[in-house]
Amino acid sequence: MTGAWEVVDSIDQVAAAEWNRVVSGAGGSVFHSHEWLSSYEKAPPAPMFAARHLLWRRDGEIRAVAPMYEVAEDPHYTGYGPDYGFDHDILRTRMLVGHSWYSYFNGICSLDPADMVAPGLVETMSEVAEDLGSPLYGFPGIPEGDPLCGELAARGFTPMYTEATSGVDFVGSADEHVAGLRPKVRREFGRLVRKAESLGVRVSFDIEPDHLTRFAKLVEDVCARHGVPSINPPESLRSIFTHLRDQVHFATVWKDDTLLGGFVLLHHDSTLYAWIAGLNYEHHKEYGTYYLLYAHTLRLAERLGARRIEMGRSMYGFKVRMGFHPRLLVSWFRAGTEAGAAILGEGAVVLGRAARTRERIAEAYQANKDVPPDDVLGAPRFAAAAAVLG
Repeated sequence: MTGAWEVVDSIDQVAAAEWNRVVSGAGGSVFHSHEWLSSYEKAPPAPMFAARHLLWRRDGEIRAVAPMYEVAEDPHYTGYGPDYGFDHDILRTRMLVGHSWYSYFNGICSLDPADMVAPGLVETMSEVAEDLGSPLYGFPGIPEGDPLCGELAARGFTPMYTEATSGVDFVGSADEHVAGLRPKVRREFGRLVRKAESLGVRVSFDIEPDHLTRFAKLVEDVCARHGVPSINPPESLRSIFTHLRDQVHFATVWKDDTLLGGFVLLHHDSTLYAWIAGLNYEHHKEYGTYYLLYAHTLRLAERLGARRIEMGRSMYGFKVRMGFHPRLLVSWFRAGTEAGAAILGEGAVVLGRAARTRERIAEAYQANKDVPPDDVLGAPRFAAAAAVLG
């Protein structure tokens, strides 16, 4: 068996069916799909300097795909600063990432074992980073249990526990999921949903241009409250709806002609991903908007026959109460230049201390009177070493 890595500079250079065959076979996410990457590539939410997608071919067949982009100042990533209360050059430096801070599942999709593909993957990525002059290169947001993590650790990548994403293996019906919540939470959830409905609040799944424009404004308002640029500018949202088409479900909550909030959800390979949220802060407590959106997310999952629901990053306390369990995400980076080594060496420590991801998750379980899972207690599985030049 022989294999080799090749590099292409646009997702359009790979047939969608061929790319998606590997993604589905490897259990990849919607964020690895050809459609999502096409959307991102056409309208990125932050400066994108280059696309470099790595393909592993063995015996003439694509066996692994690794989407990559050179970016800087992605608004989700730079938002760590105001969210966590710190500032550092690591938030602004140019970097080659596999593949985006914008998504919440990253890394590669491979039909072959991680230890088979990792040596050539890292060597090829290092060469691409050197060619681009990228100070840093690596993978943001890989699930801690992904076998690639161990391979990256062995090859000198620095781990940072930047976030977690919360999800659940769906039991098949909204009522069954709610029945599994703590009694107090279940009663409050039901009360707020009934209250909203009794006040004449309605939920729509229609995709109308005006709805999307107004939703984009709510997203801007959310970001402004956090002191960051809009994570999902209107052109990026429109690109998502154009390229993902039937995979997109757009839930919006209305009181008469007032938009109270909304979710952009993506359905892919039996998983429903709640990805983008917008909220009208003037009215959300009055109408329990977030609870109503969660109720209709559960109902949508039931209609679609989804086997898993992913509710995205942050808000660990609320999501744990609502029956969704955080999964740790590890971001892995190596330095591509001497300046990058200096930034990574200090920045990884500063970011890790500020994020407090594992501590925040433990606190969320304790607030719900639950025992935190083992992976957030004690020492982390991966610990940072001194940053070295790759």
